[in-house]
Amino acid sequence: MYKIEWDKETGGILLSSKVTKETLGVSPRPVWFEELDLLGLDKLGYIYPRAEAPLMWAVNKQYFYRGELMFEAKGANIYDAPTVVFQEGKETATLAPVDVEEMLRRNKDQMFLIENEALEFIRDTYVAYAGVNRAYDAIIANQNIDFEALAQKVEKKTKQKMAVVKEDCDSFDVMPLDVANVKGKRVLLSTRIDKFIASFSGGKDSQVVLDLVTRSIPPTAFEVIYSDTGYELPPSLELYEEVKRYYGKRFPALKFTTTRNHESVLNYWDKIGTPSDTHRWCCSVMKTAPLYRSLKMEGNKQARVLTFDGVRAEESTRRSGYNRIGKGVKHSTVVNVSPILNWNSVEIFLYIFKYDLPINIAYRKGITRVGCVICPFSSEWNDMVVNRTFKSALSPFLKKIENCVNKLTISDQDEYIKSGNWKRRAGGREMNPDSALNVISTNPDLIIEMVNPHKDITTWFSAIGEFKGNSKYGNIKYDGSIYSFHVENKNRKLIIIFPNANNALFAGLVKRALYKAVFCINCEACEVECPTGALSIIPEAKINKSQCIHCQKCLNFHELGCIVAHSLKITNSKSTKMKLVGYNNFGLKEEWLDYYMLNHKDFFKSNDHGLNTKEQLPSFTKWLVHAEILDNSKTKNLTEIGKLLISIYSFNPSLVWEIIWINLTYSSPILSWYAQSVPFLKKTADAELKAMVKNDFPDTSDTTIKNIVYAMLRTLKESPIGEDICQYTSEEKQTFVRLPASEISREAIAYSLYRYSEINNSKELRVSTIYSDTEHGPKVEFGIERSILMRNLRSLSSDTDRVLLAELNMGLDHITLRKDLNAISALELLTK
Repeated sequence: MYKIEWDKETGGILLSSKVTKETLGVSPRPVWFEELDLLGLDKLGYIYPRAEAPLMWAVNKQYFYRGELMFEAKGANIYDAPTVVFQEGKETATLAPVDVEEMLRRNKDQMFLIENEALEFIRDTYVAYAGVNRAYDAIIANQNIDFEALAQKVEKKTKQKMAVVKEDCDSFDVMPLDVANVKGKRVLLSTRIDKFIASFSGGKDSQVVLDLVTRSIPPTAFEVIYSDTGYELPPSLELYEEVKRYYGKRFPALKFTTTRNHESVLNYWDKIGTPSDTHRWCCSVMKTAPLYRSLKMEGNKQARVLTFDGVRAEESTRRSGYNRIGKGVKHSTVVNVSPILNWNSVEIFLYIFKYDLPINIAYRKGITRVGCVICPFSSEWNDMVVNRTFKSALSPFLKKIENCVNKLTISDQDEYIKSGNWKRRAGGREMNPDSALNVISTNPDLIIEMVNPHKDITTWFSAIGEFKGNSKYGNIKYDGSIYSFHVENKNRKLIIIFPNANNALFAGLVKRALYKAVFCINCEACEVECPTGALSIIPEAKINKSQCIHCQKCLNFHELGCIVAHSLKITNSKSTKMKLVGYNNFGLKEEWLDYYMLNHKDFFKSNDHGLNTKEQLPSFTKWLVHAEILDNSKTKNLTEIGKLLISIYSFNPSLVWEIIWINLTYSSPILSWYAQSVPFLKKTADAELKAMVKNDFPDTSDTTIKNIVYAMLRTLKESPIGEDICQYTSEEKQTFVRLPASEISREAIAYSLYRYSEINNSKELRVSTIYSDTEHGPKVEFGIERSILMRNLRSLSSDTDRVLLAELNMGLDHITLRKDLNAISALELLTK
């Protein structure tokens, strides 16, 4: 919240509301003697006391003492200690602790303001929602009105965003959101809260929030929940016990609850594969599912929860876009309240120092962000600290990683693990699953082959619609139609056949239900999505038909409807779907395409283009083929879409580049991989890409991968695909980030949807499916936020000569494309 400057007198920092030449660009973290011991400073000429107070501050891996840069730590990884590089003249030093008391005195006013603002925010939020509960109970008893449902109904009728607001007289009202904002009304994200909780993780942020909540609301009004994931750092578990004792003495009525999955996390590694930065299943399985399962109400129904969390915007690009109060951030029935969203890490530590709160010893050891003992998002620095200070806790996981890498026949396994390449796997490629699912046919009959399903194949059929039958034959009533099926057993394989099931939405749900039945390992992740309590996973997976409302949330919550199925599918598809193709180290340059579009008739007949005919021209030609502008590299004939793009280019080149990007995600193997494998909003180093590609194409030589990745990077950097379409936004030190595009044209969105429909063989789409599919569509290509997509869909649907019909209210998310159009003709109609 405040700007930060060094305070050389105290050895600490000063908070300021003004930006000066002394202002630091990054929040520093305190450094204690334990971290200096880990770096070996006591053996390298530094003298310092083993004090309770911090001695220095670190910005990234640069260490400062009283405002002066002393040294830098370089080269740390999970196996190797860092090298300490001293500034000239700073090879030896005698350090004194930070004068914490004086530092706190000098920052007293600033801390008073942010602290009391947070206390008031928590208190005000609690009072509002606790009051909502009382008012809701009274209103329901007298009127039996569901105001949230009423708001949705009005929104559908008026096509205007509505809000539920609380009036002063303990009643509710429904009004347009913009009107509510103008009148200063409190917009409620839920008209009932069953439980208030403070989520404690062992980290500094959740620790501060817990303390603030205990000071703001009665201890009987909420409970503290700690999720033991099985990955916990030993000091986090110790701190939790200390925190229970600390607050137990002050607030005996305060309730503490620990949640755990029923199974060991290492067992899940065997069944799902190691987690990765593109498939971090561990949070869903080991943290989220046990947490929300513990919050269920009588009848197994999911509780409506308001949780005070320690989320801070400073922590990541994604979190910087969070609202201070949000619903459905991680779960549809949860309202997340973030009192310290705008605090920086220095303010967090100052609060801890001020109130002498127990601190996680991991921070004193040098860990920058306390979390799991190993994580695909942890830094090489944190991996190093954990392996040197909590080796026994890390060892079982590190051995699993080493065994997995050994199965992949990686040549330099140590280097592979040191550089963190194990974190970038897409699925569990080292695994040999005993089950499989293959879609044999989707039109006119839906035919699916299954090998060794883990559950009865009909287990999740009731989630689709009204199900009657058994595992041999039966029918499902869906959307007013009845779809019959029968099952055949051939060569130890089960084959299920739905005759004439040419409804793509129905077929998609059936596939998800069967993926779950084939691969389910009782991880519990889907159970907590069920709003009525119809689905239970432990001790066995089953659906209570009398409770199921066919909302399909347990099928649509994750890719393929199942975390395990998703891991194994991406394991077996990425490396075999396309063979990598090279481009002679040249990318698709904007100036090349510009010249071609304006001179396409004579482009290949003369050398006026100025391209080297031996390397540059063949490379450019291949890019044109993969952009689907030319039919092939030999004939070089314009395609239908190529002709249309040329006609558009002179007045709308931006749209042409958007269409080219979509086409490349289908036809260029490397850019298809890029769109599916490189996450949005995650900083990625250029150098990481080669290792990531090697992960998914292990049979391709290192040299080939190096050249192809280089050509891909040139395309991203030398064309509008990078900056304008947000596929490559440069960061510091040769890192980049893919940003969700907010300015994509509606023409490109329509084209993308038609392309998507063609590979799915259906003109009936759902927004929820687009946001769970991992291979194509506007979410994969552009990272477009759901709200922006919905806005464009409404716009397209309101055209006089519309290319699609969108039904997006009252829980509907249906998109119907015109049967007489394809991707090209739809684009042509929109650009007339």
